[in-house]
Amino acid sequence: MLNQVLEKLLIKSVVVGEIQKDKGVGQKISEGHFSIVFSSPEAALTSGMWRKSLTSGVFHDRVKAVVIDEAHCITEWGGEFRKEYDRLNELRSVFPEKTAFVALTATATQTMRDEIMKKLQMIRNDTCTVSLLPDRPNVIYHMQKSNKKKEELNWLLNELKTNGKSFKKTIVYCRNIMSCADLYEHFCNEIEQGNDLEKRMVAMFHRSTADTNKTHVLSQFPSYDTNLRVIFATIAFGMGVDIPDIERVIHWGAPRGLEQYSQESGRAGRDGRESVLCVYYSGYDIAKNRCKESVRDFCTTTKCLRMQLTSHFKLDDIASPSSGTRSSQPTSLCRCCSNCKVNCECGNCFSFHDENSSNDLLSREDDFLLGQFCGFLNEAVRENLLDFYEFLVEEQEGRHLLFNSSMIETVVENADFIFSEDDIVSLGLIDHNLAGDILELIAEVKD
Repeated sequence: MLNQVLEKLLIKSVVVGEIQKDKGVGQKISEGHFSIVFSSPEAALTSGMWRKSLTSGVFHDRVKAVVIDEAHCITEWGGEFRKEYDRLNELRSVFPEKTAFVALTATATQTMRDEIMKKLQMIRNDTCTVSLLPDRPNVIYHMQKSNKKKEELNWLLNELKTNGKSFKKTIVYCRNIMSCADLYEHFCNEIEQGNDLEKRMVAMFHRSTADTNKTHVLSQFPSYDTNLRVIFATIAFGMGVDIPDIERVIHWGAPRGLEQYSQESGRAGRDGRESVLCVYYSGYDIAKNRCKESVRDFCTTTKCLRMQLTSHFKLDDIASPSSGTRSSQPTSLCRCCSNCKVNCECGNCFSFHDENSSNDLLSREDDFLLGQFCGFLNEAVRENLLDFYEFLVEEQEGRHLLFNSSMIETVVENADFIFSEDDIVSLGLIDHNLAGDILELIAEVKD
């Protein structure tokens, strides 16, 4: 909301809510001094100074439209988290009847669109819908099965060391703060960042990041000549930030939903330059209850990743995408996605930097006889199960008590001979649902 676009257009605007420290702004809004007022649902709907300034005086009488940006949040938030998102329709009763309501989002499925319209009391026959599929021909999609070892990103680290300030701007999205901090620390240790914020090439951004560091990232990363080249971030970074020259967005772990993925990957290539989107995913990331089925299908499909993604966002009034009929076809198959690259015959195929090193790591599994695990594979199984145990502790009340460290070691020791849920139950695990999850995690290493 604090971007500079309106200032450049000489349009008077203001922000209301907790972030606004000048309490005299409320009176100026009522008197009609501002053409655009940015507000959170809480500020607009909670009784108090800000709601009064929006619903009285010249501003109230002249208001033309209520615009809900990032409207997909209406379906994802609300409830006990941010209750006012479920009450946005109440704005219809406080503004003049002629006031238009506009909902904007780049990531709405058909189901989400219907829910948004319902919650905003938009009547379908009276509502104009402008829709486009999120197909951007200047981005290349790359899917990488991973063991989630931070060393798998050493190609990125080495490139940063070599290129310095000319390194392509990159965002690495992590599923949680722990992964974010782990990668950030790994990079910082290798490039020896100093205490001077202005000279740092690597930064971290999540909900618990110090305000000083957040301000530094938001002010420096958008600059074309900034020293800051890599941001390790969670979902907290992105919405409302416009940085046109980002050339790489890497997801360290599968996103929990394609809507989230579309939002985060949409940070790349905004100025039209060729950019790369890469997802590193493990079997644990796409196990049951860890992500949506659509994400699992996206990660494991052998079909075109671009088509898989755009099909997810198909609306009733948009034709389905089909092979060879994209809105703007990439110049060659290798510049579409890692799956299409298999069939590319251009003779000069695009190569994602980490393909060889990562595939070498994963191909070690092929050196062993079917069903036989070496120490490397046993360790991979152990790490998958330990990650799963941590997930149970954090999010599954009490279920971790059935799957303690002793049971983990028993499963690892017998991994060579586990081929079904019953095999796992026979080792002493009494929860059949847990057995199914564990079997998937073992299969991810075997496959």
